[in-house]
Amino acid sequence: MTDRQRQLIKGYLPHHRDPELEWDQYYVLDTADRVRKVEIREILPHDPYIEYGVYEVSTGRRVDPGWGSEWRGFRMGHLYDNKEDCRHREHDMYDDWEHLRKIQEEENG
Repeated sequence: MTDRQRQLIKGYLPHHRDPELEWDQYYVLDTADRVRKVEIREILPHDPYIEYGVYEVSTGRRVDPGWGSEWRGFRMGHLYDNKEDCRHREHDMYDDWEHLRKIQEEENG
């Protein structure tokens, strides 16, 4: 792990992954700032990035990201693998956080 990666992990991933999440499940903040457990069901390409249509695990309903369009979704930076990080919006502006999480988990065993 490089010093830069260590700094990014410290800044963007202060807590470890929640063990209760299954593969392809995340947390998002809805438009009322409630944390929702979701799964990705749609990939919505928007140049130069990708957005994801997510659905709440407990109800199966699509979670509105607040764009007012069903063709818009959440960027990866708005998807979290930890409730506490989600509440505090730790990496909203950093879409490549999953790569950092992988490095962090490889380092920690």
